[in-house]
Amino acid sequence: MKKQLFFGSVVTVTFGSLIYVLFRSESLKMFNWLDAIACFEVTQSIRSNTLKVVEVIPDWVLYSLPDGLWLSSYVCLVLLIWKNKINKESAIWIFGMPVMAIMSEVGQFFRIIPGTFDWMDMIMYVLGTAFPLEFYRRTRTNNFK
Repeated sequence: MKKQLFFGSVVTVTFGSLIYVLFRSESLKMFNWLDAIACFEVTQSIRSNTLKVVEVIPDWVLYSLPDGLWLSSYVCLVLLIWKNKINKESAIWIFGMPVMAIMSEVGQFFRIIPGTFDWMDMIMYVLGTAFPLEFYRRTRTNNFK
């Protein structure tokens, strides 16, 4: 189970990050970081090929999916840290980040928080939280103590 959660966490955060590196705009701060660690030229070489297909990739994949993948990675990692136990103490850590993500999107809807509300972001936050929990539920015999 630990291996599954670990790989679920690593794979999802890596895939979400690759979407950013391979397909997103160079105006993002992360490209300055890549330049600072001398990875920018390698990234540019790879991007010269991947940017050719960016127009056929749906917007939700480019802009919403990475957030859902990162949130899924977080939930998997926190479940791993808490030894796959969901109780009063661990629930704060497991659900804290998903609640903040969802509330930030709600705040954008009501123009309390800067940004643009997007239903697809909200869906990805919910799915990014639900998938690891469903995996947890299916692999446990004694759920949610």
